[in-house]
Amino acid sequence: MINTIQDLKRINNGSTNAISSYFTKENKRFFNDISYKLLTHKITKVKYLVTHTYKFSDWFDGIRKDSYVIKPIKQNGFITSDSLNFDTLEDVKNYLKGDNHE
Repeated sequence: MINTIQDLKRINNGSTNAISSYFTKENKRFFNDISYKLLTHKITKVKYLVTHTYKFSDWFDGIRKDSYVIKPIKQNGFITSDSLNFDTLEDVKNYLKGDNHE
């Protein structure tokens, strides 16, 4: 069961028994990731990896722009490739509260 970001990192640390190598230093540097959080959707109880990143924004105009990317986590700790992007952490938290009016 995944309850903390440490649990998720342990399962996805790139070791031989890990299900992926998501949290390697090389990935963090390549993707311009700043930090990671594990948050839970208030209604669905689905856990999400929240990545605070610059997401390649400085590649074209040299200006770094914050971006928050959320990806659902399966019960076994697998980080899915499905993702949503937000401009602020507050936007992420509102989405995970169910305050999204789509």
